[in-house]
Amino acid sequence: MTSGVDGQPREIDAPSRLTVGPDHRGLRADAFLALALPFLSRTRVRQKIQTGESLLNGRRCATSARLKAGDVLTIRWRSLPSPGSTRGFEILFEDEHVIALDKPAGIASHPAGRFQAGTVIQWLRERFAGDVQTSLAEGGDFYPRLVNRLDVFTSGVIIAAKTTGALRLMLDLAARAKIGKRYVALVEGRVAQEVGRIDLFLGPDPASSTSVKMAVGERGLRSITDYSVLRRLKESTLLAVFPRTGRQHQVRAHLAAMGHPVWGDLLYRDESLFLRYQRSGGTLDATLPARHCLHAEESHFIHPITGAAVVIRSPLPADFREVLDLLTPLALPRSAARPPGDACEASRSSARGAPAP
Repeated sequence: MTSGVDGQPREIDAPSRLTVGPDHRGLRADAFLALALPFLSRTRVRQKIQTGESLLNGRRCATSARLKAGDVLTIRWRSLPSPGSTRGFEILFEDEHVIALDKPAGIASHPAGRFQAGTVIQWLRERFAGDVQTSLAEGGDFYPRLVNRLDVFTSGVIIAAKTTGALRLMLDLAARAKIGKRYVALVEGRVAQEVGRIDLFLGPDPASSTSVKMAVGERGLRSITDYSVLRRLKESTLLAVFPRTGRQHQVRAHLAAMGHPVWGDLLYRDESLFLRYQRSGGTLDATLPARHCLHAEESHFIHPITGAAVVIRSPLPADFREVLDLLTPLALPRSAARPPGDACEASRSSARGAPAP
């Protein structure tokens, strides 16, 4: 692409200028920006034009405006919150393509609803602000985006790709079930089987008062979750859980469907508690648990660019262990049991003996 961005790397909230080259005269404004800013979706490109965040020769324009050689589009980036508005995250793994963080419970993966600040994606964009602007100036594709998401009150491994190319390859791995995951879940009741599989279709719950809840139903998507018992407590069970598909709320909805909701899960244990939480503006009162006991303990995959076996682990956090201590005086085993037939066992075995990432 002959058109380029002028100037040196700047703060992410500084405007960028794109000059239309001869090769791109006649293009629509939205088509040109989609080519120049490959890390933005088409919808986001149109929004930037429609809201005036992108100006043509200093004036607002239509998405369909035809460009001439020498035209200048100025892109204004949304200002970041003041320093200190986002907390730090422990980095579990990082190379030039991928970064994995240890997300605490209570932190949103991305901005939504009342969670507009302090999210994982905001932290990534702030941390790599200079790299994003340098890449934009050089016509690169550096723009961190999430490969997986965790619910607000779920803790553990969350992975982001740093470039558009790496994101495409990582999402392809996920779509082919080549990113293995292991969760630890404390559930209510005594699970009967030592090892089991939940193979049920999941889709939006038509009976729910909220749009986010999932339920078992024939019109949903097939979803598979394996589990094995780690410890039996008096009125609860600690499980190792292995989701084989990646549906919304899959682990929580599956465990609730078999009569063993995750401990502290407001939505799947008692929806009225979740509605109360929503009505309060997303504030937990003293009668509600501070988290649900679901933790993304491990992710493992063959790196799509380097070919290395990558194993990313997050230790069980203190607030989860505190709940266990209330239920049993015994220490938690160091590693979760694995059910038979774990498809990624071979890749993990090849990584054993190497330093933990």
